Amino acid sequence: MKEKIYTIPVNEAYDKDCECPMCLLESNLEKEALEYNLGAAMMEEDFRGYSDKTGYCNRHFGKFFEMPNKLPLALVLDTHMEEVRKELGKVIKKAPKDGAKSGLFGKKDGFAKELKDCLQNIYDGCVVCGKINSTMERYADVLLYMWANDDAFRQKFDKSKGLCVKHMLLLTDTAPKSIGSRANEFLGAMARKAGNEFDRIQEDIHRFTLKFDYRNKDMEWGSAKDAPIRTMEKLSGYIKDTDDEEL
Repeated sequence: MKEKIYTIPVNEAYDKDCECPMCLLESNLEKEALEYNLGAAMMEEDFRGYSDKTGYCNRHFGKFFEMPNKLPLALVLDTHMEEVRKELGKVIKKAPKDGAKSGLFGKKDGFAKELKDCLQNIYDGCVVCGKINSTMERYADVLLYMWANDDAFRQKFDKSKGLCVKHMLLLTDTAPKSIGSRANEFLGAMARKAGNEFDRIQEDIHRFTLKFDYRNKDMEWGSAKDAPIRTMEKLSGYIKDTDDEEL
């Protein structure tokens, strides 16, 4: 199949020797989104309005703090906190007075739900996660399309080290909508691949544990030296950045 612009990232990810090509795509997306949010987006009024209202999750606030220039982060925090105070203030105005008792189904109990919903919206919102998730859904569609229509890509898929559980879930959900009657064929291939690769990972992590027994001090590490990080990423998705060792 002739390569198109939307197939290039998926193809390139599958050219890498990694535990989950989808994790590689997600890690690259995260890096780009972080740089954009504290870079070019700072000057876009519409985007700033959206980020002020939506905010960021704990992981991505932490990633922002690791970046060298703190002024863009401070500007984002300043205007986002202003928006948070405004939304929380609407709820605080409805707070029961001191000493008020709440009935089983009284209006005062409704305040607890309204406060919880407000706090949940503040906590759950994340501009970066939203961007990543929507793009990863498109990548899942592209991967499935290529698997169903491109023999060369199917060979790459078959020779890869499989996918992590997180992205297998994404593809399991996407496949019926994306490739219809061929969904079960794909899911079977993905599941068999997972079984083989999880066996390999299990051998590596078990070998890692054995190396800490003094009786095995002369045993070769083999491919087990980085088994803990690879096992965690296989189970839950990427943890390291692409600037670190290969996933």
